[in-house]
Amino acid sequence: MKKILILVNRTLTNKNSFHAGLKEKLGGQAEIDIAHFEDIIISIEQDNTSVLIGEKDIRDYDITYFRRAGREFLWLAATVAAYLESAGKKYFDSTYKEVGPTGAKLTSLLKLAVNGMPVIPTFFCYKGNILQNSDLIISRFGLPLVMKDLYSQRGRGVFLINEKKDIESLVSASPDKKFMFQKFVDKKEEFRVLVLGETIGSFETKTSQDPKEFRNNVSLGAREDFIDIDKIPPEIRNVSVASAKILKIEIAGVDVTIDRSGKVWILEVNRGPGFTYLSEESPEIASVAKFFLEELAKIK
Repeated sequence: MKKILILVNRTLTNKNSFHAGLKEKLGGQAEIDIAHFEDIIISIEQDNTSVLIGEKDIRDYDITYFRRAGREFLWLAATVAAYLESAGKKYFDSTYKEVGPTGAKLTSLLKLAVNGMPVIPTFFCYKGNILQNSDLIISRFGLPLVMKDLYSQRGRGVFLINEKKDIESLVSASPDKKFMFQKFVDKKEEFRVLVLGETIGSFETKTSQDPKEFRNNVSLGAREDFIDIDKIPPEIRNVSVASAKILKIEIAGVDVTIDRSGKVWILEVNRGPGFTYLSEESPEIASVAKFFLEELAKIK
């Protein structure tokens, strides 16, 4: 029998609700389940991504209907829509796949993963379910692991978790924030690649000056060293350009790392990336100016 999933932003228990009425009118010709957006659990990994409602993969449903998302869950509906789109599953309304920049970091990571990009293994559950899933998260990624505010910027809101109580402390201190969890990658090098259309505008290494700091953000004091773009390794060039293209970002700051084993990982693709304005060593602004001039020349 065909299966339908209704996702809502509040529980509907009234017997005259949409769910109850629809179930009656279907007359047993299809099964119907209703779930809250907060029930969603997302695991993201290259070539192995899943969106679950309880223990059931949302792809097991023939139709998913986002009955009510509201502002609170708009980004989550967009993330689930991207997953269903990649699986060729029917969902309504298809407008959710057009959410674009409104989506959170999680949305971008899922889109990259389902398109085969090497993203760091990631886990998400809604904020009210984090503590009950903390043992699962630790068993999946080990310790240390990384806990990120979905709307963190410039490295702030990114935390290294060394023990379970660190998760409890952060949830307690920020009960309204939404977090995702990632495997800790022992980085050999970290890079920022400026992608302009399908070309590389600049290539730099980012290195923390604090041996105790695992974040390599320039805003947190990391040193940046610009490298001739001709020296960018082909794999880093290819995954950076491909990632920006997947997310439809024409001016993108792509953060890439290489771990101790030599594997390349995409960390993040940034819209409106920060630039180093005052350094004569930075080719960023000149590259953007050249890109704009080339695009202007295409206009008849």
